[in-house]
Amino acid sequence: MTRILKNTTVFGMLMAVSSLANAVFLTSNTITSPVVVDFSDQATVEDAPGPIQVGGLVGADLTVVITPASNDIYMNFDGWGLGDNGDWDAPMTYVSSNLDGGPGLRFAFNDGPVSEVGAFMNYYPDDGAPLVIVARDAGNAILESYDVSALADISTPSGSNAGAFRGISRPTADIAYFEVVGDYPTVDDLTFSSAAAPGSPTNAIPTMSVYGLMLSALGLVLLASRRLSTRVRKR
Repeated sequence: MTRILKNTTVFGMLMAVSSLANAVFLTSNTITSPVVVDFSDQATVEDAPGPIQVGGLVGADLTVVITPASNDIYMNFDGWGLGDNGDWDAPMTYVSSNLDGGPGLRFAFNDGPVSEVGAFMNYYPDDGAPLVIVARDAGNAILESYDVSALADISTPSGSNAGAFRGISRPTADIAYFEVVGDYPTVDDLTFSSAAAPGSPTNAIPTMSVYGLMLSALGLVLLASRRLSTRVRKR
């Protein structure tokens, strides 16, 4: 009985560890074979509907839209206020959402899913809504979701054109959509790659992904079932 419980416990632990290795939350740009979209070819727009094609400079079919749908995309606006995090001004080139809370910027990789994606970004922190990044698959299911404000907040008091790189790395190319959600999020230098992602970048913060939570739960269920079956046999 002791051996069975030990083996099952080890199995559950391995399941949890494997889930941690499933994806990583990037806090600096270590993306392999990167493709960078800097929005420098985009016109200045205000209150625009999407989707807007932004992949022209790199020969990619890459669009941005606000989801849920809204006509609040701003592009290369000279003087984007971010409250306590300063502002973004020319010559900065970027895309932003003039909305707070739920609606976010969604980038669609229409040429095919990618394995890694991130961007230089910032947001308006004053109202307390967190900045969140999300990776979705082609069926719109959430692959990863990270609360940037909780894990590695971006704080640039009174900064001009300041921010930080945040992103997501997965071992396979299955990211069809990348979302940046928060209060008036701003995004520059969107970086992505379809190459195989490195195992564990030294600058990454391992976190429990959605799939990781499912695997860990499965491990716990198996552990409980083995204990129950052992007790039944003992009778």
